[in-house]
Amino acid sequence: MKFKLDAQVILGLVALGLAGIAPNLFPAAQAGIAKLSVTGKVVLLPSVLALLAIFLIARTRGYSTLVRRLAVGAVAGLAATFGLEIVRIISFRLGGMPGDMPRLLGVLLTDRFMVGPSLLSDVLGWGYHFWNGMAFGLVFVLILGRRSLLWTIIYGQLIGIGFLASPAVKALGIGTFGLDLPAMPVTVAVAHLVFGILLGLGLRRGFPEPEGA
Repeated sequence: MKFKLDAQVILGLVALGLAGIAPNLFPAAQAGIAKLSVTGKVVLLPSVLALLAIFLIARTRGYSTLVRRLAVGAVAGLAATFGLEIVRIISFRLGGMPGDMPRLLGVLLTDRFMVGPSLLSDVLGWGYHFWNGMAFGLVFVLILGRRSLLWTIIYGQLIGIGFLASPAVKALGIGTFGLDLPAMPVTVAVAHLVFGILLGLGLRRGFPEPEGA
């Protein structure tokens, strides 16, 4: 018996792989693997354009399930990142975080770490930060579809733990898991709790009928 992969499934798998690229570029840069100013041009930008192309192809071919997952996942991830940012900004203003993450991303993307931020670097940094949130939303929905709020809360906490364990936090000089600055892991936990809740609510709104238990 011959097994034939559905074209919509194949496009979905490609989209999943592309969505997983962006969140890994910053940790890779902090680990010394590749400069973000380089990977931003040769990896990040092409992956974003390729995802947009997949969305357009899916719409053209009438792949309604994939189109809906891509749209809902991206929008829910974007909204969830706004919630995360509220927590992060408050903590940063109160001294609970060692730096402004979007601004750091911007100077790394534009290779301005030694000279400081500019308007362009800030715009790119914020754009990359929110794209990461959208990418996380896409990864969740492409793998699991809509699930209960508990699933997205757990997912959000796993993202937070992954961030704390990454070279990105170690490079900030606040120790493993940021424990040298106790407010840091607390901020990450609360911010990603908000992210998980808003992601789940966004998916619930985008998928009125549950796709899975």
